[in-house]
Amino acid sequence: MKKIFIAIIAFMAVMVFNSCNQEKSSAEKLVKEFMEENLADEDFKIMYCYPMSTTSFISDSIFQQMRMRAAKDTRYKKNIHYAAGPKTKELHFMRVKYKIGNDTIYQTFYLDDSLTRVVSFKDF
Repeated sequence: MKKIFIAIIAFMAVMVFNSCNQEKSSAEKLVKEFMEENLADEDFKIMYCYPMSTTSFISDSIFQQMRMRAAKDTRYKKNIHYAAGPKTKELHFMRVKYKIGNDTIYQTFYLDDSLTRVVSFKDF
């Protein structure tokens, strides 16, 4: 009986780990696509994506401030294209380290609660 219990726990741990890796992979893909579409310099290289987390502490005013600051970021094109839809109550976020030329940049990208779009970003 003890062996069956241990096997079930191990199986569940593998499933949770696999699910987390799939979510991180989806988030990384979204961030990369967002960067490809919006960075002024198309020659960038993502060096590392930190583990993803969630927050519900981003108020609407902070959300708007992040977008206003992003609009002034010269590394990005003038009219940053965000996918349609409002900010969701809970946001996923992923910190990303990337290079453009000799510059190493750290930014945090915020994604909607269903991991379908980047809704904002800020410098690390």
